[in-house]
Amino acid sequence: MGLPTQQGQKQDKLDALIDRVHHLPPSPKLLVKLLEVFKQPDPHIGEVVKLISHDPSFTVEVLKRCNSAFFSGEKPAEDMFEAVSRLGFHEIYQIILAMFAATAILRPGAGNGAQVEVLWRHSVAVAVAAGILGKETAESNAAAFTAGLLHDIGKVVMISADRDKYAQAVLNSGLFGRPVVVTEKEVFGFDHAEVGARLLMRWNFPLNIVAAVLHHHRLEGAESFQRIAAVIHLSNLLAHGTGEKLAGSPQGLQNAAASLAILHLTPENLSALLPAMQAGLEKARAIVPA
Repeated sequence: MGLPTQQGQKQDKLDALIDRVHHLPPSPKLLVKLLEVFKQPDPHIGEVVKLISHDPSFTVEVLKRCNSAFFSGEKPAEDMFEAVSRLGFHEIYQIILAMFAATAILRPGAGNGAQVEVLWRHSVAVAVAAGILGKETAESNAAAFTAGLLHDIGKVVMISADRDKYAQAVLNSGLFGRPVVVTEKEVFGFDHAEVGARLLMRWNFPLNIVAAVLHHHRLEGAESFQRIAAVIHLSNLLAHGTGEKLAGSPQGLQNAAASLAILHLTPENLSALLPAMQAGLEKARAIVPA
């Protein structure tokens, strides 16, 4: 057997870092199965209900969200079939994804306080923007929303595995005026996009979502997944450029030229989508766990 390749060595280092975090949730098999169902041209409601009903905790949470003030009708939904019918496939998937993402992002970072709360708010804003951009550009809005919500999960792993080392990367970014994605690589040997993509690969997420997370800062190398990577790249810029509000005049879009070109969009197109993104963000706050 020959020596490990450079790529293999990096993968081993990524796995070693991930394995140091003992409180990340297990592979989200339900999410992966739901993504497969939603790929179908006409998903069957019975199949979705059956999948969700296998997990009592998801069933309870979906019914709770369905009967919240934002979504409730005159009569509370009494079963999963009624909840799915009332909310729709995409909203149901968002609830389940948000439950999982909150476990993955918020709980491991409980000791990191405000830093992780900021990361969560940013991730929700990116997910909302990505879902709307995905729909606008004929990409899967479920896949785009998923990649948006999980695009920075590598940061959670890095913070949880070595808080001091990550703090040094953030400090170096501020001191030397370089993006944190660059200083992460200097300190760790890899960046949060690589860590996040490796984790999603281990969780058996579809390759388009893995690639979107891996390339959400650098589109080079995304190849056949270039469009969804561009959606997440652009959504990340929009969230940062609006202070996670998806409103007003976004700052920093000078770095969006490549993504706009790939998606055949203009800055004016983005501005026209902002009201829908704001409405989506309000809706997401009613869906996602606080």
